[in-house]
Amino acid sequence: MRREVWVEVGQLLAEGQQGPLQLGVLSNWGGMERRIARPRIQKPGLALAGFTKHVYPDRVQVLGLTEIDFLLTLGAAAAAQAVRVYLAKDPCVLVVTRGLEPPEELMAAAREGGVPVLGSPLMSSTFISRITRRLEELLAPTASIHGVLVDVLGVGLLLIGRSGVGKSEAALDLVLKGHRLVADDVVEVTVRPPDTVWGAANDLHQHHMEIRGMGILNITHLFGVAAVRDNKKIEVVVELSEVDEGDYDRLGTEGQVWPILGVDVPLVRIPLRPGRNIASLIEIVARNQLLKYRGHDSAREFQEKINARILANSAATGTDWTSEPMHPGASGIIPMTEVE
Repeated sequence: MRREVWVEVGQLLAEGQQGPLQLGVLSNWGGMERRIARPRIQKPGLALAGFTKHVYPDRVQVLGLTEIDFLLTLGAAAAAQAVRVYLAKDPCVLVVTRGLEPPEELMAAAREGGVPVLGSPLMSSTFISRITRRLEELLAPTASIHGVLVDVLGVGLLLIGRSGVGKSEAALDLVLKGHRLVADDVVEVTVRPPDTVWGAANDLHQHHMEIRGMGILNITHLFGVAAVRDNKKIEVVVELSEVDEGDYDRLGTEGQVWPILGVDVPLVRIPLRPGRNIASLIEIVARNQLLKYRGHDSAREFQEKINARILANSAATGTDWTSEPMHPGASGIIPMTEVE
């Protein structure tokens, strides 16, 4: 379930003046509950000259040396009128950079509209770069997914499937093998630039796991801090299900994906059968993904060998087998029609 995301102005002050934004409060009339809904910031520019068509109230408004100096060159009446027209767009927050003192006219209009005014000693360009990165983190799309997230050999695997299918038990087996748990039952996912999906547990469930018949287990207490981690990039989705024989990719060349918040994540389906070692199969998924990162796709390399053998035999015999469906277990030179 995807949730609407915003940041209250007060959240930017959580790290105090020693944080990367070095923000302090210049106003004393509240407004810290106002919402910031976009990671992009805005500098007023022509808005102070009366052109306010493109002022977006849900963005942080940054006033640097240029804007403050422009207001100071105006007379008191003209400056008051300029900021009154600008603040009629009801921006969520104003930030004055370089440690500059905001003009009285600006503060009076902000007080009248209840717009909070913050200050930072940073240069405008530095502040804009830092607050953009921070807001991208805070405003990233988020959702809750029913599943289990584990770190296997450094690869983030999201285990999904119906309730009771055995996701937590498989994750526990992986922890026993020395791998790490990130989240059990509910995975909080978020998108980080550039188009990567990260998962974590919520604060209440963090480092805990539910095993049917045993209840809630504290993985940190049982196995130590090396058995857990707080968050992990989701690199492969592993679906555990009782699928029919024809419902999954036998060669591994189809390139299936599972979309999470608009980002396509590789999908592997593992059919459940009595006696199968699911934890070991999941570990193989991680190892295979590591091979792909190094440029080795076993399934595609095998398919290329089959295609090369078909072309070679076609040229030698004058028979066109390129259009014949191949038997999945064949060596690559016998068409299915002849096998059957």
